[in-house]
Amino acid sequence: MPPASATSLPPGLAASFETVRLLGTGGMGAVWLVRDRFLDRLVALKVLLADDADAEQRERFLREARTSARLEHPHIIDVYRADETDGVVWFSMRYINGESLGDRIRDRGALPVTDVVRLLREVSWGLAYAHARGVVHRDIKPDNILLDRDSGRAVVTDFGIARDTSHDNNLTVMGNVLGSVHYMSPEQASGEALDGRSDIYALGCVGFHALSGAPPFDGAPQTVLVAHVTRPAPSLAALAGHVPASVVAVIEKCLAKDPAERYPSADAVASALDTALLDAEAREKAAADAAPGGVLDEDVALAVWQRAAQLQAEAAHRMERSAALRSANSGAHARVGAGTGAGASGSTPDELDPGQFRVRDVEAAAVEAGISRQYVALALAELRARGASAAPVRVFSEKEDRRYTLLMGTADRAISVSSVIKASPKAVLQALGSVFTAPPNSFVLQDTVNGHPLDGGIMRFSVPRFAEAYVNPFKALARENRLRYRLEQIELFDLNVTLHARGSATAPSCEVVITGDLRAGIRRNVLWDYILMGVSAMVGLVGVSSLTGGIMAASAFSAVPLIAGAGAAVTAAVAEAIWYRWLFRNALASLEQELQDLGRQIERQLTQQALFSGDGLRQTGVDSP
Repeated sequence: MPPASATSLPPGLAASFETVRLLGTGGMGAVWLVRDRFLDRLVALKVLLADDADAEQRERFLREARTSARLEHPHIIDVYRADETDGVVWFSMRYINGESLGDRIRDRGALPVTDVVRLLREVSWGLAYAHARGVVHRDIKPDNILLDRDSGRAVVTDFGIARDTSHDNNLTVMGNVLGSVHYMSPEQASGEALDGRSDIYALGCVGFHALSGAPPFDGAPQTVLVAHVTRPAPSLAALAGHVPASVVAVIEKCLAKDPAERYPSADAVASALDTALLDAEAREKAAADAAPGGVLDEDVALAVWQRAAQLQAEAAHRMERSAALRSANSGAHARVGAGTGAGASGSTPDELDPGQFRVRDVEAAAVEAGISRQYVALALAELRARGASAAPVRVFSEKEDRRYTLLMGTADRAISVSSVIKASPKAVLQALGSVFTAPPNSFVLQDTVNGHPLDGGIMRFSVPRFAEAYVNPFKALARENRLRYRLEQIELFDLNVTLHARGSATAPSCEVVITGDLRAGIRRNVLWDYILMGVSAMVGLVGVSSLTGGIMAASAFSAVPLIAGAGAAVTAAVAEAIWYRWLFRNALASLEQELQDLGRQIERQLTQQALFSGDGLRQTGVDSP
């Protein structure tokens, strides 16, 4: 049998499949992302590594394909075809565009309770279906639960050591221990007979890990096996105090040492998780309401709606300008007026005071009015950047808007730049952290809003003041300090950053969007402009009046110095306003270029990481976000 390499697809399969990239390797096989030439679609192709395979492993590999192919369920991986080509055994299955639960935990640590309960419930549904057909998975672990980015579903994969009681054979020998030790039931660790309740124990271990950030038992494999058999699981309530008691109770019952004390079926687990999910959602809702900014009064809610509408309109205008598009309807965008309020999203909940709104209700009302959730999230991030006790920066009135536009020379009330980087969001996030927080930028991460950055959450960075720019012009003009200097000029001290997965499975990329609220900076710059106009006018008035007064001392026309001084004052004020307008517009244009350069810095950081780690930028697998 010709060997199958873990780094290249066997030559005999090239006629049927076009290689995209290697996704990963396991105990018996390697998995590639390939394009099926006949069906013209991406599939995951699992190939037995023949060099390491004996007859028993070969049969177990084929059994995985047969077992998975019999199970048609939304939360179980679909197997399309199994075959042997030139002595190489393989099978193709649905490609999951997403990541594994294991990678999500490694990237983010303990996950939100409601997210964990939902995915555990989905896995329970899949296991209930498999158990009803006589299939016990025997290797439920985070790395065997894939999270589909497109549908959001959890999908169980890798039935390589599953026990199919309807087609049982001698592949499973009593006393042999197969599986992953950190998630193995006591009966499986002891090599005893088992049924679907063994998978329930493993699911409890997965839930414990996802909620606490660590599996119930850790250490050397033999130590972990003994612990599963002899020691009670640590207290999840003690390790993760934020987890509701109802969720803890479900996990603890799944982790019972005696199978008879666990849930009798995966369906029963799913039902218990249904009830626990309601409790977790209620706790999450109460915590959100109690958090600073969790409930907004009517004026603040109105300001958020108006700001979100403004952000959306400005984003549309920027897209039109960049593409040189002009449309008769370009000025038509959603605006939320003073009459929009609780009525847009239903009645105000009884437990809130009149004139108060929950953040999610504010978001729902905005979406109903045609405003994207993305811009509502940005508006809320700007609000939180100023602190819960600070009043929101209100949207300018039409009169103010015209005046500020005239004085500052721009109608923009937000700055936004984006860069598309040819790498996975996970790699981009790591590089972004280095670029943003290290000198000379030294931005400080405040928090994230609306979820984890890899899930579309918004990172809020505060910008330290650049006081040296006022006393040392050489420091201000140094290349490495230009971004900080421009931010100081504009008086923009908070930046919001979001990541958006772009590209495709064959060519992953990530869009980095950096936004900032210009309104507070515009107000302060207008104030400085007024002060400088006043000073210029006063200097012009006093200087010209004094000069003209001296010349006209012997004249009878005593009003001439005053008239000349007034004219000079007006001229000086207008000249100063024109100069300040040019200065602000130039600083704003330069700031956009400097923010754009952050994307190039991230690309350079990625190149360095790839060079020194020895990994390619695109070596990401099915479990890469």
